[in-house]
Amino acid sequence: MRLRLILGALAAAGAIGFACGGGVLMTLPSPGFPAVHGHRGASAVAPENTLAAFRRAIEMGADALEMDLQLTKDGAVVVVHDATLERTTDRSGRIADLTLAEVQQADAGIKKGPAYRGERIPTLDQVIELVQAIGGGRVRLNLELKYHVQGTPPPDLERAALAVLRRAGFTAQVFLQSFQHAVLPRLTALEPGIPTGVLVGRRDAPRDAVALVRQFQATYLAPEFRLVTGPLVSALHAAGIPVVAWTVNEPAEMQRLLADGVGRLAGDGIISDHPDRLVALRGAGGR
Repeated sequence: MRLRLILGALAAAGAIGFACGGGVLMTLPSPGFPAVHGHRGASAVAPENTLAAFRRAIEMGADALEMDLQLTKDGAVVVVHDATLERTTDRSGRIADLTLAEVQQADAGIKKGPAYRGERIPTLDQVIELVQAIGGGRVRLNLELKYHVQGTPPPDLERAALAVLRRAGFTAQVFLQSFQHAVLPRLTALEPGIPTGVLVGRRDAPRDAVALVRQFQATYLAPEFRLVTGPLVSALHAAGIPVVAWTVNEPAEMQRLLADGVGRLAGDGIISDHPDRLVALRGAGGR
């Protein structure tokens, strides 16, 4: 208990990253300011969940890249949000029914404009390679495990994702989150050093956020930004639980979250399609 109190005090001061099970969620680049997560990369300006979007987010100064993981028919871990290809590519079909080769035939850039023609849906391996090449050792991955199934999903995706991370020696630079809360204890059992987050939206807003995080042995709460209030942040921080809010694109809302206390605990973060706006706000001292 004394160790937890000491760690909590140091984290609140921005002195260390938030530790859980041997893993570190995020060291705040600027004490009192949340870590900047690029939502599907810099998805406001580049095609979401592509290497182009992740590259732009890194160039903008993002501390972490948020992305969605799914499995192809042949077991490859790919970075894509929807269950199907239609919305973001020039092809159709369910990701789970297609092989990696078939998925990567789709043009994932053309709908964002001709400048991005030829962008492909990347694998998790390819994203890690990009971050290792240009991330300067500072950029982390915020990986959402995406399950388009009813009920508790089988463990195939988390096992495959962890296998990729272990092969790349990248387990210390990631954290994992999901709306399927039942998978979080499974992740902790498989890889205790990786922090995990409970994703919640307005439809499933918890009555007791602290109890929810503890129920699923998670590290942090990832609420839709409209759920975030000063009292919620205070209650979570008092329990040593960081807040990673999504998806915040307007500077006024970013400033409101800062005023509500997001950023006061190491591990806090804000996910945005416009990571450059958050970086600019940080440079202006949060004003």
